Amino acid sequence: MQFYLQILVLLLLGLVWVHDLRYRAVSWIIFPFLFGGIVLLRWVSGETFADVWPQFLSNVGLLLIILLLLNLYILVKSRRLVNITKQYIGSGDILFFLVPACSLSILNFHFFFLTSLVCTALIQAVWSTINKNKKIPLAGLLALFLMLFLSSDWWFFHQGITNDNWLLQFYTPWMQN
Repeated sequence: MQFYLQILVLLLLGLVWVHDLRYRAVSWIIFPFLFGGIVLLRWVSGETFADVWPQFLSNVGLLLIILLLLNLYILVKSRRLVNITKQYIGSGDILFFLVPACSLSILNFHFFFLTSLVCTALIQAVWSTINKNKKIPLAGLLALFLMLFLSSDWWFFHQGITNDNWLLQFYTPWMQN
């Protein structure tokens, strides 16, 4: 059962990637299935609502802070209130941010979010020189990175993306000094 749910989640992430690359938009109908698959997968792997809910709320809190700071930056820059989903970031991108927030523990989410956005910024730098279209498929690229992150955990490295132990081992030697 767990293997089939993993395949379903990866296929849905692949669908987000293809839709965003092809249409520069992601159909909202994909997200309920994606969330359902992730929640079922976490439940099948032995996690309870009490395990997942605080992690999800913390991750969403970080997202809200980032979106608030983005709004403040754009407000200061343009000197007027702007709806960021009309001009700067798509609503599908914001909806997609909730997918890794639901999938990952707190430190894993921070690690994923930071590294995937840095990689996306690098891709944007190359993309804008090749393609005159300044708009990049953010949700699609993040879906691709999440596919790689999840599948590496499930089938190769088994680092445990729903707990922070593999990341804490890097912090522990520094904290002891």
